[in-house]
Amino acid sequence: MMLSPALLDLLATAKKSTSTGSSATLIVLLVIAVAGYFLFLRPQQRKAKAARMNVGSGYEVGDEVQTIGGVVGTILEINGDRYTLLTGHTGKDGNLDGAQPTRIVFVRQAIARKVERVVDVEPEAEPDAHEPVEIEDHDEEAEEA
Repeated sequence: MMLSPALLDLLATAKKSTSTGSSATLIVLLVIAVAGYFLFLRPQQRKAKAARMNVGSGYEVGDEVQTIGGVVGTILEINGDRYTLLTGHTGKDGNLDGAQPTRIVFVRQAIARKVERVVDVEPEAEPDAHEPVEIEDHDEEAEEA
């Protein structure tokens, strides 16, 4: 069986395009894999590393913390990886202004972060609605200068 020169040229061209097509496909798949790594895996690894660093950040007795479930409390005692939190709110004089304080035990991994203590600030007295309020006129000062 003898093949014509035109058929041989067609087969040679098909082989070249197949090898070029497979290497192009391989390059595209490689680019997708690298992009997937930087878009998905790398940020997750950074979050996990930050979470590990936060867990070992050294909470101490008296720190106010928030758990991953949203419970806010003050650390009363630490026994290994178990933290006893006191939740609820007590007033300035030690009287209860709200819910009864409750002791809850959490494992260290359940502690999400430290929270800043809320300082009770006395609200300033609001002006009486019936008293006139003086309004400074800045335009007159500008004209005098």
